[in-house]
Amino acid sequence: MRSIRSFLNLDTPDLAKIWHLHHRAYGSKSDCTVVAWDHAVLAKPFFRNEQLLMAEDTSEGIVGFAHWGKNPDAQRVGKDVGILHRLCVRPGEDEDAIASDLIEASVQAMKLEGHERCVGIGAFDDSIYYIGVAEGDGFLGVHSSDARLLRWMQAGGFRPEQATECWELALSNFKPPMDRTQISVHRNSIVSRILGDGHGGWWQSVVFGHCDLSTYQLVSKTKPMVELRLTIWTPEVFVPGVESWIARLSLSAVGSDLANDDPRIEQWIYLISECLRLLQTERKQMVQVVIDPKIPQHVQILQRLGFKTKHHGMVMSRELSLFEDQ
Repeated sequence: MRSIRSFLNLDTPDLAKIWHLHHRAYGSKSDCTVVAWDHAVLAKPFFRNEQLLMAEDTSEGIVGFAHWGKNPDAQRVGKDVGILHRLCVRPGEDEDAIASDLIEASVQAMKLEGHERCVGIGAFDDSIYYIGVAEGDGFLGVHSSDARLLRWMQAGGFRPEQATECWELALSNFKPPMDRTQISVHRNSIVSRILGDGHGGWWQSVVFGHCDLSTYQLVSKTKPMVELRLTIWTPEVFVPGVESWIARLSLSAVGSDLANDDPRIEQWIYLISECLRLLQTERKQMVQVVIDPKIPQHVQILQRLGFKTKHHGMVMSRELSLFEDQ
């Protein structure tokens, strides 16, 4: 017999085990150790036990979990949209049934919270969990190689909403692009690091609490004002199981309304280049960024800097109001 219940503190080793089994099933090396669970998920001040649902079999123990909730500061998907942060099930003949039970239990809970719509897996750059742990920092959605998860989401009424791509750059191979335009930006700009918590505020600090956050700004010499800001994060080295040698950044501040010849494109390239050079001095090995491939400005910037695509994914959504309560 199988039942769905809320997370208990003694479940953490089972969470790590189920994560491992689920990801190995499609060839992923991603792991979320017990310590990583504690720091990257369970220690968050906004974590609620009842939002982490455990599928428990009377003879086998924990066989899967689903983590749902919302981001009250979401900028893209909306503050009142439910989020299916994660869904993992150990491989087996009954995996589809387990996943279905977990999805429906999560959906019913979100309905009770008043949500009429939900997205998953994660919420692109509105994601608030599994940062530095999951592939693509939890921004990737359903990984293109995870056929089991895609099947479960489709069976649960989720439909594709936004394609995602994770781009990667090996810092050992990085050389800043240098042409007349970049030389001009260099002569007219100053890049500096903002001390303290930068400009992200309390919410950013708690979401990235297990990471080292660095915010950089580009200031124009001709008019003393901040033109651009870029935040880079790296999981702290004291958290086993996270890839602390990989730095992450977001291009969400790069407007999709910029023309291809907009001078701010070159400013962004210069700012990111300077940050990458600093990461080289800190002996970081890799940089990753997850983007919406339909925004050509983001693709243009990454290609200029030498990034290559690493992973593909899809954020999916479900209109909860279209489904009757069970």
